[in-house]
Amino acid sequence: MRDVDDLPHVDLRDPDSTARILSGLTTHGITLFQGGAERNDLLCAARSLIRIRTHRDSDSDGVTPIAQRAASNGGKTSLTGFTDRELWPHTEGAAVCRPPRVLMLACLRPAQTGGRSHLVDGRDLYDGIARTEPAMLAALSKPRSAYFGGGSGNLGAIFEQTTEGRITLRLRLDELARFAPMLMPSIDRLRTLVQQQAIPVDLREGHGYILLNDRWLHGRTRFTGNRLMLRIIGDPLSTHALPSGFSPAEAPQPAPRAHRTSVDTTPLPRPPSAGGTAAPAQRWTDSTMPTPAS
Repeated sequence: MRDVDDLPHVDLRDPDSTARILSGLTTHGITLFQGGAERNDLLCAARSLIRIRTHRDSDSDGVTPIAQRAASNGGKTSLTGFTDRELWPHTEGAAVCRPPRVLMLACLRPAQTGGRSHLVDGRDLYDGIARTEPAMLAALSKPRSAYFGGGSGNLGAIFEQTTEGRITLRLRLDELARFAPMLMPSIDRLRTLVQQQAIPVDLREGHGYILLNDRWLHGRTRFTGNRLMLRIIGDPLSTHALPSGFSPAEAPQPAPRAHRTSVDTTPLPRPPSAGGTAAPAQRWTDSTMPTPAS
């Protein structure tokens, strides 16, 4: 497993920081940075790279302060980031049709204890599975086998191939993730592999990372203290040629015929109604195919 020293690093105060970030995103799908202790510095760096998306939790400039909110979520999994709880490595916006391509996270105030970031390279995850467990990879790549979200979520696969032959990753492993029964035998193993592949990163004040959201998973450990992070999401500017996902190093082998046959026969469940309680991860409620919102 790689560690944090194997990843590209840059200082946002350097004149060539934008070019170096782009180089890191092209070669590794991620760049760690320092020199980001001020909101304006982060916005300047982000605007040189992406079209910033505003969303439900962001301020008008697209920046989302990530800090613990008193009684913030009433049990809603989608707002767990605003608590002190652990966040399993996940894709940002996994439940939307088109997740942001790029995520930027910076530390303005570290936690008193805990709050360590965990990063997982989807390419390493994919290549390891392709090399040793091709039948599992076939299941994880099966269309319409994974549903992320509540009443309006996304139905697809964990690994999907683009028209350019690259691979994209979309994953979450919480209560808003549900999987087709044929995929169930692989989920516990996938959890283990994600945990084994996680690269721990202790972000100090002014430090952070920018990553390709369709390649890398990000999460954190539980923490105490008044931790404050700033998050920016968006999509690469048209002047920056950043292809989707990654090119796998390992070519998957065909899955056993019996496994492929069973994949095609099991429908997905109906998602819960809007505002309802999501079913626990990996559990079905009925046999009706969900219809994600457009």
